[in-house]
Amino acid sequence: MDSHVKDLEAQVASLKTDVSSLTATLKDLTTTAGAEAKYRASATAKKARAQGKKAYADAQDATVAAYRNAENQVRENPAAAVGIAAGVGFIVGLFLARK
Repeated sequence: MDSHVKDLEAQVASLKTDVSSLTATLKDLTTTAGAEAKYRASATAKKARAQGKKAYADAQDATVAAYRNAENQVRENPAAAVGIAAGVGFIVGLFLARK
């Protein structure tokens, strides 16, 4: 009976060692997975930030180009520009008067 108890104690000690090793392995895996997720999130954020900056720069360039185009049109046809502005003003006035 004494040998069975010693054998059981040895098995319990081995089980404790195995559980401890498994716990350490799981901790390492979660740390690695967390670091990998953090790296991926950081990379995605950098990519999104770069795309946002490019979209902002493109929109700014398009706005400047549209402004220059409108300015050139006004310089080339000032009478038409004044007529269009008066027409738009008249229509806006009609809408505001209906309230």
